[in-house]
Amino acid sequence: NKSLSALGDVIAAAANKNGHIPYRNSKLTHVLQDSLGQDSKTLMIVQTSPCTRDVAESICSLQFASRARAVELGQAKKNLSQGAKKK
Repeated sequence: NKSLSALGDVIAAAANKNGHIPYRNSKLTHVLQDSLGQDSKTLMIVQTSPCTRDVAESICSLQFASRARAVELGQAKKNLSQGAKKK
């Protein structure tokens, strides 16, 4: 899956603190750019199939999730918009 591959590239670039993070390599990563940024906290849910014909895809998804889980980009920060700030 090209989108998952591009997401893996973004996660790897962010984890390695590369100067350029390839968000525009897929529609998925471009749309998720704000959610994958430095000040964000992201939750990834991986769905697998119990069918034997889907074993290879399920294993691939679990391996991707395992690599993504190992990435720690730093602590998320609380962002408040101007109108939502407490006085």
